[in-house]
Amino acid sequence: MTGPKAAKPRLLYVSTLDHIIRVMLPHLDACRAAGFEVEVACRVTRFRKDTLAHADALHDLPMQRFPLHPANAAALAQLTGLIRDREYAVVHAHNPTGGFVGRLAATLAGTGCVRAYTAHGFHFHRHGGRVTNAVFRGIERIAGSHLSDGVLVINREDYDAALRGRVVPKDRLFLTGGVGVSAADDFDPAAVSPWERAAVRRELGAADDAVPVLTVVGEMIPRKRHSDALRAFEEVRRVSPDAVLALAGDGALMEALREEADALGVLPGCRFLGFRRDVRSILAATDVFLFPSQQEGLPCSVQEALAMEVPVVATDVRGNADLVDGACGRLVPLGDTAALAASALELLARSPAERRAMGRAGREKMLRLYDRPACVAQWLDIYRLLLERKGGRPLPVAFSRGAGEGAA
Repeated sequence: MTGPKAAKPRLLYVSTLDHIIRVMLPHLDACRAAGFEVEVACRVTRFRKDTLAHADALHDLPMQRFPLHPANAAALAQLTGLIRDREYAVVHAHNPTGGFVGRLAATLAGTGCVRAYTAHGFHFHRHGGRVTNAVFRGIERIAGSHLSDGVLVINREDYDAALRGRVVPKDRLFLTGGVGVSAADDFDPAAVSPWERAAVRRELGAADDAVPVLTVVGEMIPRKRHSDALRAFEEVRRVSPDAVLALAGDGALMEALREEADALGVLPGCRFLGFRRDVRSILAATDVFLFPSQQEGLPCSVQEALAMEVPVVATDVRGNADLVDGACGRLVPLGDTAALAASALELLARSPAERRAMGRAGREKMLRLYDRPACVAQWLDIYRLLLERKGGRPLPVAFSRGAGEGAA
């Protein structure tokens, strides 16, 4: 059965979960402004209202993160039918499971749509296991060669690895700035009033500016390695007993992490904030941002911290290494909690003026390389190229005239 013809070419974003789509809402707005009718397909959780405010339709799929979960077979069948019925011009899939299921569905549907995929960090990487790297590299090689018209990567390490390992043909591989960060408006320290900053610091128990505030933002899952932050914080508290560690985010490990903080004796200094919509204000109240993650693509939370002029101490892993340098923070070896603590203490020992200078360097980098309008324009240019390669696929009128390039 064929669905009604759209007045505009349709674009479908596919992901495992709606929280991944949430960071790309400005991209949806830009695509609509460029002349697409934009729809989203994913498992819907708490962000239904957010997504529908930026998309023309939202399709709920039974998608699960674990690739071999039986629900993903049902999601594949549902998505294949949807793509066949709605006749999308472009299907843009995201994250590993959603990315594979989305591209496979677009291929099985047989409509000739553009099949794009953004790898928000390949699952094979220099810190991965030998066997798992081989498996994931093989899967991505099959998908890159047979299920994709374009693969967008968001860090230099993935780009080089994809070329070196012949994972994606060179003419289908694109290095981009990722999702980008709204550094010019949303994540601008000037947008947070002194009153807002003071209110957050009071909430954290750090009303006195002499009290150091360290912050971690991220879902509480194993690869984010919050335990490393807690162990580093134990060292920080030995030097600065009044220091506060704010942990913004929720997830399966929250209670276990709370118990670990208690066992380490640092729970009185920890603030488990859960999911928050005021991350900008929390960052404005932060002295040093910690990011001990094991596996990243190009982490939005680090970009947001840098845009808010907060020095960052992060692990030297893919993605982090693109964002953090000696001018705006420190990179430390993965799993080295002593180095994580030492770098945090080094930055805390600097004068406020020195930290502000590091913060300004970080913000300048975000504005220059990762500001969202430029990143959105990159994706639109890739859509244009892939549609032209397909031949015969209709280009939106505004899009074909270039009106969408600066949209945000």
